[in-house]
Amino acid sequence: MELMELHILQSFPVTCLNRDDVGAPKSAFFGGVQRARVSSQSWKRAIRSMASELQPDLFAGTRTRYVIRELMTAFAKAGRSEQEAKALAELTADALGKLDSVEKGNVKTLLYFSPMEMRNVVNAVLEAGVGDALARYLKSAALLGTAKASKDEESREKAEKENQKARDDLLKVCTKASRKLKDAVKDAADIALFGRMVADDHSLTVEGAALFSHALSTHQAVNEVEFFSAVDDHADVAEQGAGAGHIGTLEFNSACYYRYVGLNLDLLNDDEHLAHLNDSERGSVLDAFTRSALLAVPVARKNSMFGFNPPAFVLGLRRHGQPLSLVNAFEKPIKPRGDGYIEPSKEALLEHLRQLRAAYGLRPDVEESMPPGNLEGLIKALVEARLQVEV
Repeated sequence: MELMELHILQSFPVTCLNRDDVGAPKSAFFGGVQRARVSSQSWKRAIRSMASELQPDLFAGTRTRYVIRELMTAFAKAGRSEQEAKALAELTADALGKLDSVEKGNVKTLLYFSPMEMRNVVNAVLEAGVGDALARYLKSAALLGTAKASKDEESREKAEKENQKARDDLLKVCTKASRKLKDAVKDAADIALFGRMVADDHSLTVEGAALFSHALSTHQAVNEVEFFSAVDDHADVAEQGAGAGHIGTLEFNSACYYRYVGLNLDLLNDDEHLAHLNDSERGSVLDAFTRSALLAVPVARKNSMFGFNPPAFVLGLRRHGQPLSLVNAFEKPIKPRGDGYIEPSKEALLEHLRQLRAAYGLRPDVEESMPPGNLEGLIKALVEARLQVEV
């Protein structure tokens, strides 16, 4: 397996980057003590958002349950009447994610797709010759409405059976067309990187080529409580006194995190992922992903605590073998020596890597760190090394 790996140390004072169900910073026990934690899902969201800003033509995937209205618009633009577009949109959505509420326009599970992928599905439905099946379905729906209004039980049951059969026939066409979601497109690099889970149709599932650890503090970290108050600008002090208009509490922590971001380059470049992109496009994908992995920060309380702190140290590797986290460098919690956590964490990280290399004979193809290097040099070393191998 060919890998690109980032081992990142990043310090955040007074933040709540990732909250639990009661609004407190997430935590975990590791090495016998409580650590600050940021879930991989939280950081992936931030990375995906930044990558889509850097390369919008390549990272265009969206995750949503509200897909019916978008499909209706697409079918209407293709020349279908409002009634036809509505029926096709509902059944296509049902084929992709199982209908939840037609009125709300949503399905039961989040769908992850790019505009080009969805356009392929819509085109496949229209090219499948749905005319007869759609006409039968709409006619049966109209007859069912008439039968229900007449309150004739026998007619209603007959109409329901005919409507269900017509619906099933049209749904088969839409389900077959939904397989087009797997076709190679240019704007779904984020889906190739982060993966797509489709519980109702495993053929549409995409294994993510990117690997993420939960970020853990390198040291023991305990959440703290902040008491805050707000002044009522319109309060009459003479009548109400000088008390606060609102008081409350919230939790925060301060931590130096270790996080691992890896990329399975063999998987990323296979036929089910990005094999159809050219070298330049793949280079742009790697650049945007690496840059975002290093610079993106979860946005929780972004204005009140401002957690936009870049990494203090990054070790970038490109190598062959199995993915390898260095989190056990901190199984014994780092203790401050009067110079903070970053320097002792960096020393522990590099010493742990040295021990692993001595024990297991690990050798990188490319190794770059920041500092002493800089961001552009790190990205260039990792991305261009990969491209040189492909030539």
